[in-house]
Amino acid sequence: MLKSIQDALVKYGKDLYIMYNSENSDKFFVKYISSHLSTSSICIIAKNKVYVLVHELDSKNVSKLKYNSRKIEIYVYNNSRSLDAYIEDIIANLKFPKNICFNYSTMSDSNVDILTYGQYNYLTKLVKRPYKKYNKKVKITSAEKVIYEVASQKTNLQIKRLKYLASLTDEILKKTFSKIRINDTEIDIKNKTLKITDEIMQKEKLCNKDIISFDVAWENAPIVLTGINLKKGGHSLASSKKLGLNETIYFDFGLKVTFSDNETLYTDIQRMRYSKKEKDEVPSQVMDVFNTLKNSIEEGMEKMKPGIKAYKIDNIVRGKILGKKYPDYNHATGHPVGLNVHDIGAIISIRNSKRSNLDLVENGIYTLEPRIAIENGGSIEEMIQVTKYGGVSLCNVQDKLYIVNQK
Repeated sequence: MLKSIQDALVKYGKDLYIMYNSENSDKFFVKYISSHLSTSSICIIAKNKVYVLVHELDSKNVSKLKYNSRKIEIYVYNNSRSLDAYIEDIIANLKFPKNICFNYSTMSDSNVDILTYGQYNYLTKLVKRPYKKYNKKVKITSAEKVIYEVASQKTNLQIKRLKYLASLTDEILKKTFSKIRINDTEIDIKNKTLKITDEIMQKEKLCNKDIISFDVAWENAPIVLTGINLKKGGHSLASSKKLGLNETIYFDFGLKVTFSDNETLYTDIQRMRYSKKEKDEVPSQVMDVFNTLKNSIEEGMEKMKPGIKAYKIDNIVRGKILGKKYPDYNHATGHPVGLNVHDIGAIISIRNSKRSNLDLVENGIYTLEPRIAIENGGSIEEMIQVTKYGGVSLCNVQDKLYIVNQK
């Protein structure tokens, strides 16, 4: 993983990436360096070398670090003077790198806005000291693009697990759809989903010893909207409104599952259904809503390759909705997902959104979730892996409109 960070430094023209960690305050330090250091520690990542400075109180914990001594050097300091001296030596040996990046955000993104204001001031003064001493120039910048590049990529194991969880999420929704009846309220439908989730996941937990625990992905999941309520925002809560005949049904649902190695992963999927009398045909307007959503996702998926700007995918998907004269939707077309419901990385949204100007990364997992926010409208959401050949869905996509029939 450190090699991936070093590659990203080269890609984005950064000379050094410096992390400051105290009592696991920096999640990226914890992830890429160590979770066993409690006192103030600093990691300096250069393009070909990594330096970790730890306080002598943590010197015994250094033995828990697995590292190649040819690529990583450990320094143990005991006071501020020795820390200053070590940093000066490292920076001087690296010939005073001119572009240094820290973990703070220029995009108001809490995922990478790690340093507190006080920590930022402390770290910048510490690092700039040798530059002032020897009259050298330095520029402090954000490490956000480096982090987005590296942290967005899912490992083979994570992708395997997310495919498994996405298929379970889809199975839960399909089973729920089979239990929905006319006159069920949105709250009734939500409760059926929760019951079916517990039944399926308890059985899965017994069969799969890799699963430690499970829950819904967010507190109010699933979101269930029917008929006229499809005009509401996507995060509206289920209500006491009853499902009537000739109404669309919208689901937004996800799982949160923790595995035996304590990794927690999330899914986020949306599905659309329609209620009618068995002998009746689905209205052409409803079918047009469904097909427009489905086709827009298919076209967007095809272009989801590494290096493409996220806003270009939004242009394709949103453009398909607007091209059919449906109203615009007031949210992003997609987002990263996996380590959280809304994960770190590029947002698939309109161009004036800062994170939409980030590149999609290979083996990143993103959603596509266009919406047609009209009465009896709908929304579909798929989880998609970015590959060099285009997007690949993590489970079976919704390619047909599900039906609730009344005899």
